[in-house]
Amino acid sequence: MYLALARKYRPQTFEELVGQPHVTRTLQNAITMNKLYPSLIFSGMKGIGKTSAARILAKALNCQKGPAIEPCNECEICREITEDRSSDYIEIDGASNNGVEEVRTLRETVRYKPLKNRYRVVVIDEVHMLSTSAWNALLKTVEEPPEHTYFIMATTDFHKIPATIVSRCQHFEFKRIPHEVIKNVLQEISVKEKIKISDYALYLIAKSAEGSLRDAKKILDQAIALSSGEVKDQDVVDILGIIEEEIFIRLTRNVFTAERKDIIEQINQLAEKGVDLRFFFGEYLKFLRNLIILKSVENPENLHTLNPENIPEIREVIRGVRDIELLRYFNAAKDLEITIKHTENPRIILEYLFLKMSHFPSLVPIEEVIKDLKSPAGSPGAPAAGSRTEEIGDTGTFNRPLDKPARESGIGDGTGSARSEKDSPKMKSEAEVIEELKDDGKIEDLVKKLKCKIISIENIEGGDHG
Repeated sequence: MYLALARKYRPQTFEELVGQPHVTRTLQNAITMNKLYPSLIFSGMKGIGKTSAARILAKALNCQKGPAIEPCNECEICREITEDRSSDYIEIDGASNNGVEEVRTLRETVRYKPLKNRYRVVVIDEVHMLSTSAWNALLKTVEEPPEHTYFIMATTDFHKIPATIVSRCQHFEFKRIPHEVIKNVLQEISVKEKIKISDYALYLIAKSAEGSLRDAKKILDQAIALSSGEVKDQDVVDILGIIEEEIFIRLTRNVFTAERKDIIEQINQLAEKGVDLRFFFGEYLKFLRNLIILKSVENPENLHTLNPENIPEIREVIRGVRDIELLRYFNAAKDLEITIKHTENPRIILEYLFLKMSHFPSLVPIEEVIKDLKSPAGSPGAPAAGSRTEEIGDTGTFNRPLDKPARESGIGDGTGSARSEKDSPKMKSEAEVIEELKDDGKIEDLVKKLKCKIISIENIEGGDHG
């Protein structure tokens, strides 16, 4: 029978237990100092090593060369625990053994000394599934376990464990494993299994696992079965059903440059390919979040999930866009999250969203409009004769003159010629702007401009509530 990679490459020592150094170091020090707490709680998401750590700890305590900070995995006791045939290592499922009768049987078992090992180790997986009466029956045993018994309770939902139990146990919280660590582990497995796979495919698998090493090994197993020894990037994309990052990059570039025809065509292609547009929307929100991190934070390497190979291209796309403008894009998309979740036609909502966002590059800070109002006619910075100014489009911003195309602004084309981050004026509050207009006697001119009969981004946004 085939042995799954998750079982074949299960950690057998604390050193092999990746991503949890705070747990392994504490347990090893406790063993060395002979101060290991008799009742432990291991909590954390699925597939990050909770039961593996419990099994390694049981071997370290009972190893014939120990107690030791690392089990030898060669003595008979270590092998019995590894192969799950030790009578003194009890691992039970809390979901299917959650009644008071099972707990009473367990209490009777732990009263007696181990048959062979130095200590009896009881591991209760998914312990939060125990019933209230079962918790009450277990309470005294957990508080004062027999001298020769250790209790280890593993759970994915720590908050469901009663406070009376938590107060009698030592709690270890297992962390989500970084995708870089998962990728390195998968690379080592691929070498041992003599599987050819690209770094990009490993990156996709590690990213999709979302911190679970067991899930990553399962996906790699599936990819190997599909590809017959040589895993191709497209095989992984097909298995995961993910949307390639290049699609997001191309769509975002079209938004920044107001290529509305290309936007519609790209959404049509996604729909024709059978892509779940609701899933696409959720992934695009994550992509916008990553753009904001990339733009706003210095050294953001460990804070985003973008493909490192695409970072130079993405930086070029957003080079002429300020971080506050990226926040406007994210806010516009977030406002439609509930709508697109419940609509019968997500394609129309997506088209509306991206067309709406394609108008955002034409917005300018209100300070630039005030500067134009202050400038005498014909002087540098004054509006050209006959030009039409759009009315206010978003909070603190005005639309550019209609006779100036949006793409001339330089946003998204990599030039940043019109409004670079360095030259962009500092935004003022609404109250400051009004006071400045009153002082300069320009308020009447502003009112006249606002009354121009022009299509406005503000009017477009009004359609959300219509």
